[in-house]
Amino acid sequence: MLALVLVVIGHQWVPQARWLMVHMVTLGLITTSIMIWGQHVAEALLKTRLAEETRGRQLARLRLLTVGVMLTIAGMLPEWPWLVVLGALAVSAALLWYAAALGAQIRAALAPRFAATVRTYVAAACLLPVGAVLGAVMAFSPGEPWQGRLLLAHQVVNVLGFVGLTVTGTLLTLWPTVLRTRLPADAAQRASGGLLGMLIAVLLAVAGALTGSTLIGCAALLGYLGSFAAVAITLVRVAVQSARQEHRVPPALFPILSIAAGMGWFVVATTGLLTMWWRSADAQMVSSLVAADVQQLTVPFVAGFLLQVLFGAMSHLLPVTLGGGPRATSAGLAVMSRGAVLRVVAYNLVVALFVLAEAGTAGSGALFSALTLGTAEVSGFGSLSRVILSLLGLAVLLAFVVLMVLAVRENRRHRGAVPVSLKPPTSQPPAPAVEQLAPRLERRALTGALLGLGSVLGATALGGSLDRAQGSLPSSAGAGAGTTTAVSPTGKTTTIAVSMAEMRFVPDLLEVPVGNTLVIELSNDDPHDVHDLVLATGASSGRLQPGASTVLDGGVVTHDLEGWCSIVGHRAMGMTLTVVATGASPGATEGDAAHGNDSGADELARVPADMTAAPGSGYTTRDARLPAPSGTPQRLTLQVTEVAAEIAPGVTLDAMTYDGTVVGPVLRSELGARLTVDLVNNGSMGHSLDLHAGRVAPDPVMRTIPPGERLEYSITTDHAGIWLYHCSTMPMSVHLAAGMIGALVVPPPELATADREYVLVQSEHYLVPAGAAGSDSAMHEGALPVSPAKIAAERPDLTVFNGHATQYVHAPLEARVGERVRLWVLAAGPSRGISFHVVGGVFDTVFKEGAYLLRPEDGSGSGAQALDLAAAQGGFVELVFDEPGTYTAVNHSFVEMERGARALIRVTA
Repeated sequence: MLALVLVVIGHQWVPQARWLMVHMVTLGLITTSIMIWGQHVAEALLKTRLAEETRGRQLARLRLLTVGVMLTIAGMLPEWPWLVVLGALAVSAALLWYAAALGAQIRAALAPRFAATVRTYVAAACLLPVGAVLGAVMAFSPGEPWQGRLLLAHQVVNVLGFVGLTVTGTLLTLWPTVLRTRLPADAAQRASGGLLGMLIAVLLAVAGALTGSTLIGCAALLGYLGSFAAVAITLVRVAVQSARQEHRVPPALFPILSIAAGMGWFVVATTGLLTMWWRSADAQMVSSLVAADVQQLTVPFVAGFLLQVLFGAMSHLLPVTLGGGPRATSAGLAVMSRGAVLRVVAYNLVVALFVLAEAGTAGSGALFSALTLGTAEVSGFGSLSRVILSLLGLAVLLAFVVLMVLAVRENRRHRGAVPVSLKPPTSQPPAPAVEQLAPRLERRALTGALLGLGSVLGATALGGSLDRAQGSLPSSAGAGAGTTTAVSPTGKTTTIAVSMAEMRFVPDLLEVPVGNTLVIELSNDDPHDVHDLVLATGASSGRLQPGASTVLDGGVVTHDLEGWCSIVGHRAMGMTLTVVATGASPGATEGDAAHGNDSGADELARVPADMTAAPGSGYTTRDARLPAPSGTPQRLTLQVTEVAAEIAPGVTLDAMTYDGTVVGPVLRSELGARLTVDLVNNGSMGHSLDLHAGRVAPDPVMRTIPPGERLEYSITTDHAGIWLYHCSTMPMSVHLAAGMIGALVVPPPELATADREYVLVQSEHYLVPAGAAGSDSAMHEGALPVSPAKIAAERPDLTVFNGHATQYVHAPLEARVGERVRLWVLAAGPSRGISFHVVGGVFDTVFKEGAYLLRPEDGSGSGAQALDLAAAQGGFVELVFDEPGTYTAVNHSFVEMERGARALIRVTA
């Protein structure tokens, strides 16, 4: 918990902070708590309290789990997949050990009444190793659609399976205890059937995720919600029964409110998952799309459900477990419930505002305004507002830690005290009756609710004022820029059909009477490419596959605003539209901040990289050797994937790749051979392939294919050389700069033997700096997207060989004195050429673009110092090293060399 607090405070400076915070809650807090309290509850229900000598084994399990969690985190942050596997094995072993121990306790129990709950613990514990295996496989980046399928299955089995089943099973006994009432045996029996239904539904949902089946997944989630409802009905009846009873000592309030609120968010989040999955029914790569969208459910699942149920349960279990007598227990429970209504109301309002702001629909916007009593709108929920509300929510969570310490102190102070009811009568007046206590409790609850609401409203108002003062809001958050005129909604709706195709919106000018609600019927009529529409207000359609359509609620139009496609490079290609508010007052237009990030970072600023540092520990140096002949004819597969790829020390590109690497694999074909490439698009947008070495009509084989499709591309390699292959989907410069390039080598006839042959492919890369406009559009956390603005301005950040700036500086190419070394060189671009030179060497052979410019057998004794290649040109040079030493191959356009176009050649005797 302490580590989580530190990460939350410093998340801006922590790599993969979102992943880390989520897993510190789920793997760290939740899993550890389940092992501790599951053991405690099992012993209480089965009435098989274990001897003290067994506690050592329980502690060993907890230590094994903690080591596993630490290894998993340590492996994920620097991307060491084998360390993640080791951590997953440790976590799995701890949970299976825990499940086996509970199973042994069930067998030893004599006619246990609540064995179904403990069996649920066993089944749920066996699910976590399944989730751990799925997570470990994902660490190896298997590519789409499997990466998305595995992620969705991982989320379902861990959250709905391991946690959902454990929490629901626990509530069957914990909930009546918290409410100081009893659960009838027949009700417990009926509810246990719901637990079995939830387990079966989880297994079916995992199958739906792995097979990409929307029908199976949605049917399973419906079954899951129905099964949970069977349990929830029992829990609600217990609550009603408790409310009708007379309690001399009222139940502790915070555990009741916190657990109930948490389970409410559980239903909301699960329903949201079902809705997302159903809406993806017509999309390709269903599971991958749902897995990406599920990030929107992180706040309700983690903050709304997991933390509230955990803290609510612990607020009851800690004082009870500490013991010390009824007086000590009551004192501890009272401390843990201090400010209960205030804390629960404030925290849940904070969570709700974040969830509604993320939803981005007109309905969520209206509810956002209602929850803030009309004092705030989603459009005014800027970065400072989010920070202040986050701090308020964190303060509520930290209050639990403080109260926990105070509760332990109170427990110690009252240990062994005689309860009031057992003391002899005195002349003191009797304790107030239940009827007298009720009005007092109601007044306290009302006061707490008002204080909780007031704290959130105050934080929202303060954040909104600071956002406006800092100019970090679009003018839609208040009056238009340069005007103070308010716009009243007319209550009317303007509906406009908009088509997306060929990098254009049609129509691209939407006229809407000011005050009307804009509804856009959006369709992607592009036969190959994925598109979306984002409005400057934040409303977004989400990505639409070819042929898909949706309805986008643009909200009430109060001023002119812009819309665009957020797929990388599409906006730069002119895929924008304008909404004109007819009848608006002059100057009522959107502010500049609506076009991107508020930080003010310059998009054209250079992204720094340490050119002396070694590649990251998770980076594998590319083998630069020319592949051996593959025979004729040859058939191979290129898989398009989108990954986070290191291209310089500390610099990660949000990359589009062939086979998972910036600069795809080096292909080799022999002269006159038949080469067939099967292109498989496992990415999230349209991609294609252009093999420069072939003579073929572009229309059928170079067409853009949408995600999930494949095509066959056959050529005959009739001409020698080193040929470029690349993605030809527009904007090509963006796709090439994102890594979709590679080399195809076709050696010329009767090529002389060389002792060593290496291939160096030069590419340049243009990155959006962290914090600049567009930096948040990256598909992978911590990665930097391609900058179309830098491409247009011709301002590359890095120029590299084979996809990384320093790999051959720290792992030099090898040669020996007297050996003939052939260096194949390709200037892949997208825009820069190369003047290739080896410092300390002289080329006696130069082959450029299919022809020899220099050969040793010419007898002229001539030599060459550089091979000059424009973008998309290639060739090779040969040289022999006479002395041992370290030689440097560079782009002699030194500005490119200083950006990373450099490789060392270590020559030994």
